[in-house]
Amino acid sequence: MARIIIADDDPTTIFMVRSILEDCGHIVGALEDGLSVGDVARFKAPDLLILDCSMPGKTGLEALREVRADLGKQLPIMMLTGRTSPQDEALAYQAGADDYLTKPIDPDKLVIRVEALLDPARRRCSA
Repeated sequence: MARIIIADDDPTTIFMVRSILEDCGHIVGALEDGLSVGDVARFKAPDLLILDCSMPGKTGLEALREVRADLGKQLPIMMLTGRTSPQDEALAYQAGADDYLTKPIDPDKLVIRVEALLDPARRRCSA
């Protein structure tokens, strides 16, 4: 069982990701903007962080850079976004993302990619 935090301003995306990953036995918390991502990552110590690129207050890339500057590479971070251009993906990887998945969400692909990012002791589900 992993503790996962998703930050996305779309309630439908949060609902879908939460449902898919909770069905795998994970605990999923949600944030509706990027403003508190850094604080939550520091104080809640999740096993995985999932960020949307476009959020109010602070973008996913800004939150990603903040977390990387504060916690280094110890926390796996996946970008889950509607941005599909190769340039956006390259920017995310340059900022420190461990994975980049585009919307619409493919549940099987989400599970496979999440499980690959988790420590083997935290893995619970396979597609």
